[in-house]
Amino acid sequence: MKPSRRQFMGAAALGAAANLAKAEVEPQTVPMEDTEQVGDWTFTGVDAAIAEEVRAFLPPKLFDIHAHLYRNRDLGDPCPALTASGPAIVDQSVYRTHLGALTGENPLAGGLYFPYPTKTGDVDAGNNYLVEQVTQGDLVRGLVIVTPKSSPEKMNEYLNHPRILGFKPYHTYAGVPRTFDAALDDYVPEWIWQLADEHGAVIMLHIVRTGALSDPGNQEAIRRLCGRYTNVKLVLAHAGRGFHAPNTINALPRLMDLENIYFDSAAVCEPDTLMAIVKTFGPGRLLWGSDFPVSQQRAKCVTVGDSFSWICPRRIDVDPSAPACHPTLAGLESLRALKLAAYLMDLKPQDLEDIFYKNAMQLLGIRES
Repeated sequence: MKPSRRQFMGAAALGAAANLAKAEVEPQTVPMEDTEQVGDWTFTGVDAAIAEEVRAFLPPKLFDIHAHLYRNRDLGDPCPALTASGPAIVDQSVYRTHLGALTGENPLAGGLYFPYPTKTGDVDAGNNYLVEQVTQGDLVRGLVIVTPKSSPEKMNEYLNHPRILGFKPYHTYAGVPRTFDAALDDYVPEWIWQLADEHGAVIMLHIVRTGALSDPGNQEAIRRLCGRYTNVKLVLAHAGRGFHAPNTINALPRLMDLENIYFDSAAVCEPDTLMAIVKTFGPGRLLWGSDFPVSQQRAKCVTVGDSFSWICPRRIDVDPSAPACHPTLAGLESLRALKLAAYLMDLKPQDLEDIFYKNAMQLLGIRES
C-alpha cells in the first residue's frame, strides 16, 4: 500500500524520536556516521557546512513570511509524525533555536506565523495559541486558520486584533472525500474573501489538484476572486505549490496582470519556479518563507515526471561502491534553491534584501520602531 504524503514526510523523523527531550531545547547534533540517528530535527556536520555556505549569501535581516507555531496537543490524533518527533510546544523561542541553526539566529528579525493545520486538530485552540504568541515581540504578526465551518463573526474578531493580518485556509477542511482534488471554493468560500477584502487582509493559499497553478479551475478561481476582491493580498504558498516546477512556470503568464498576488518560497527546493516568478513579476512579488517545521525534515522535494516527490534518507538509492550521499534539511535545500536562482538571475544585493525582508514588511504594512 502506497504511504500517504504525511506518512512519507514523517518517516525520516523516527530516528530522532528517542532524543525528543533534547530536541525540546536545541537541535540534536548527530555525527554523520551515526546514520540510524540522522533524521528530522537533527543537525549534522554536513548540515553545518551547507548552512555556512548559504548564510554567506543571506542579507543582514530576514523576515519569515511562512512559519508555524503550535502545540502538539492541539493537532489531533494521531499527531503528525514530523511534529510528534520534535518539540511538543513550538513557540518563538523554539522556532528561533531550530531555524537559527540554519540561518543564524541574529538575522531572524521577524515573521508571519500561523498554526499547523491538521484535519482532526482543534482549530480554535491552535488559533488562540497563535494569537497569544504573536503578541510577543515587535516584528511579529499572525494569520489564523479559517475553515468553511468557521464563524464569520469570530473571524472578524480575529482580524480586529492588531497583530492578526489574515487567514490561513487549508484543503483538509474541505467537505469533499478527496481534499487534494478540492476546488478552491470548497475550502475558501467567498465569505472568507469578502471579509479579507474588508480588512485588506492576507490570504495564505496552499492550492491543490494535480495541476496546481496550471489547473484551469484554480486559475479561473484565482482570477475571478482576485479581480473581485482587490484589497485581498493573496500569497500563493510554496511558489503556487510549485513543487512540480512546470505547473507554476506554465501558469505565470496567465496571472501576470493580477496586482494583488504574491509568492512565497517555502519548502521549494529547486530554482526553476523561483526564477520564473522573478522573470515574470520581478523580485518584488517573491518572499522568503521557511515553512517551519517542514524546514527541519531531512528531505528534498523534486520535480519527477508529471508530479513531484519528497526524497528522504530511506529513499536514497546509492550504489554501495559510489561515494556516500548525506541528505540535508529541507530548509537548507530551499535556501540553496534561492541562492542558485539569485545567481542565475544576476540578482543584486538589494533584490535579496527585498525577497528576504523588505517585500514582507511592505506587504504586511509593518514599520520598524
